[in-house]
Amino acid sequence: MALGLIFLSVIGAISLAAIVHFFPIILTDIKISNEIQEIRIVPLLPLMEAISIFGTPLISISLTLLVSTAFYLASYRREALFALFTFIADGINGALKLIINRPRPSDTLITVYQKLTDSSFPSGHVVHYVVFFGFLATAMIVLVKLPKGLRLAVTFISLALIVTVSISRIYLGAHWATDVIGGYYVGYVLLSGLLYFYFTSKKD
Repeated sequence: MALGLIFLSVIGAISLAAIVHFFPIILTDIKISNEIQEIRIVPLLPLMEAISIFGTPLISISLTLLVSTAFYLASYRREALFALFTFIADGINGALKLIINRPRPSDTLITVYQKLTDSSFPSGHVVHYVVFFGFLATAMIVLVKLPKGLRLAVTFISLALIVTVSISRIYLGAHWATDVIGGYYVGYVLLSGLLYFYFTSKKD
């Protein structure tokens, strides 16, 4: 089952990458962005910015190092090392962005609250959140000696961020929906690889 999902994710990522490389502007993307940005139930901009803040370079690097250090000080050396491996996922995502080279959303098509100049596909925030917070949630499930309240809180926050970062990136005009979907595909594949080595290298 897991191998099937990984295979489908790889095919999905490759297919989307090819589509957005040759057709960077897609009408469906514009419609989805407009629909999300028209939500007026509550003032969403501060919330969307808060959700995305953990993917900004300085914050993401600092948080990864902080979590790795916390694991290390708590004598969870393997978890400390694997938390650092999320930097590899960020590097792979950066390479994919250079190869695919899709322009960011234009403010002539949608509202762009967060103007960025690097390539758009796949969403680096989504990839980072899936891999980093996905591993963190997994570690909380595995490390049963940690306080239950801490484990539940970290797991809930991690999963919530993984889900909501997609809306955040589209709302802020930083990414198209296809960038986000591609980010989930790539993130899932990379997280699966990380967790494979995490569990297979686990000492009895």
